[in-house]
Amino acid sequence: MQLYFVRHGRTQYNVEHRFQGGSADSPLVESGIAGAKAAGNYLRHVQFAKVYSSPQGRALDTAKLITAENQWQPTITIEPRLREFDFGSWDGQLEQDVTPKDQLEKVIHEPAKYQPELANGGENFAEFMARTTAAIHEAVAKAGIDNPLPVLIVSHGLVTTMTLKTLMGVPIAGLRDPFVVDGKVLNTVGHGIVDNDSLTIVETNDNQNFKLKTWNETSYLTD
Repeated sequence: MQLYFVRHGRTQYNVEHRFQGGSADSPLVESGIAGAKAAGNYLRHVQFAKVYSSPQGRALDTAKLITAENQWQPTITIEPRLREFDFGSWDGQLEQDVTPKDQLEKVIHEPAKYQPELANGGENFAEFMARTTAAIHEAVAKAGIDNPLPVLIVSHGLVTTMTLKTLMGVPIAGLRDPFVVDGKVLNTVGHGIVDNDSLTIVETNDNQNFKLKTWNETSYLTD
């Protein structure tokens, strides 16, 4: 079966370069709304076995805009485990202002060495990956690996990028490294994540091995 991952639309915090993790939210800006509608139009003829969304407003609003365009008008199931990475007290702060800087460097460049208890609270990457991958494995199991209809997952930048990397065998230490598939370095933005309103598709035949079919697709978006 296939899994379609869409990152939420651009938000005010994205524009302001603020941390926007699991305990922060800001509204979609005009381009984010337009992008979500464009993604929905692109997927309008795709019938989904199930649609899951993070409970956070920016993702849920994006999911609603996508499903509103879909000819099948699917319902949305909220999955709490799809919340964005919890940055603790850093959430809502400008990226340039957070301290201590050594932990900021680790969260961006050395995730395996990041220790939230020495910085902002929140969660570490092992905890993050455990909850998001569990949600995906459960979604596949419920839909059935032989289901001809794909599952849609609407969530966040780190959730999408790092969950897919983990499912494809990338260790925590490599989650921030360039994503190389079949010898090709895949395009990313903002410290190695997928674009807002982008579509990424993976396929699995056993709920253990996942193959990338489409990465960070944004051809349907307009400037």
